[in-house]
Amino acid sequence: MASSENWNPSSAEGSIAASSASGSTKMSIAAKPFIIRNNRTYINEPTLLYPLPVDLAELHRQSLRTLMLFQLFGGPTTAPGFSNKPPSRVLEVGCGSAFWSMMCHRYFAQHGYSQISFTGLDIVPLVGSGLDQNWKPDKDMRWRFVQHDMRRTPWPLADNEFDLIMVKDMSLSNSMRDPQQFFEEYLRILKPGGVLEFWESDHTVRMLRPHVLKTPAVVKADSDSDSDDSSEEEDESERLGAYAMTNNTPLSAPLNPFLVEYNGWATKGLDARGLSAVPCTLIGPHLLQEAETLTDVRSKRLAVPLSEIRWEREGVGGVVTKDGKSYIDSMKGKGKSTDAKGEKSRGKALTAAQAALRRTALETVVGMIQCLEPILREISGKSQDEWDNWNGKMMNDLLRDGGTSWGECLEVGAWCARKKLNLTS
Repeated sequence: MASSENWNPSSAEGSIAASSASGSTKMSIAAKPFIIRNNRTYINEPTLLYPLPVDLAELHRQSLRTLMLFQLFGGPTTAPGFSNKPPSRVLEVGCGSAFWSMMCHRYFAQHGYSQISFTGLDIVPLVGSGLDQNWKPDKDMRWRFVQHDMRRTPWPLADNEFDLIMVKDMSLSNSMRDPQQFFEEYLRILKPGGVLEFWESDHTVRMLRPHVLKTPAVVKADSDSDSDDSSEEEDESERLGAYAMTNNTPLSAPLNPFLVEYNGWATKGLDARGLSAVPCTLIGPHLLQEAETLTDVRSKRLAVPLSEIRWEREGVGGVVTKDGKSYIDSMKGKGKSTDAKGEKSRGKALTAAQAALRRTALETVVGMIQCLEPILREISGKSQDEWDNWNGKMMNDLLRDGGTSWGECLEVGAWCARKKLNLTS
């Protein structure tokens, strides 16, 4: 087992620890880690059942999603304990291209902390691989890659080794098929007082309806949250063009016909593989089930509209006045507001930054649909020509014709919990 002191920060690629996997998995991955299917590159391991490709197009989509979440969450972690003192040893589970680790390193380095040690764990090495030889961790980054099939436990990592474990976008891996097995490893290698954090997105699309934001964006499950801090975070989410989600947020099925079809196909296809299309509903309960070991469970869920919404431009929903009343209630009895030309006033248009963030969300959703083509085509029964025709119409409708203006949104979330300091055996 590689010691946590064996990092070589002067090396761009760092050290690579060999996997403890054995049998056919190790042999097939070692001999030929990638395979081409449907003109996309996949991990060459049939038993893995990971449905997404790992080519440059998909790595780019995942990087865009990561950048968007960095912006929405205000940095690489939502854990409040790291606002004053950063983590010293960080693990990215299923690191892929290690883009989150590199962005985390840069974030803390800009704040004067450049000696954080990072470890990436994955079944294949995508960092600096044949997929992109230029895609490597920063040269000043303390980086180590551990190649390992995470279905095989224990992982080749020491007990109590990390004070931050990031599990990002892992819902389509085997981690959700047997979450207890993975949680046992998370908690074994996490230091007492360390933080376990999840970032995830749902794989189906719902529609956000007009509403008034009244509840804090951050929900602390086991004690009262700071209302001032929560209100500030909610305001920041709105400023960026997203909406804080609570149990009272009104969401419904989308109106866009392409997304209606996609939702049905994706749900059936993922369910057949033992995967959930709505993983954001599962992570919080999994963390709360570990109450004997974890404390200070927090979550932040956001709905990111995929474009400007009609009711936003009309000033109908999502606006809170100073007295706490909705826009509609506050306008009752006051007549219709008009501008200098005597025309009815409308809600404010999106800023350039808000429009850019929503466009990023939309492009990552369209990219996700295209990545799931084999599953969606199988469930829908479409031939390749039929799929290509549907895909072309879908892209034109969503990307060019404003097909998400009714409120269709991407649902994302961050969850974190702290390992108790004094654990009884």
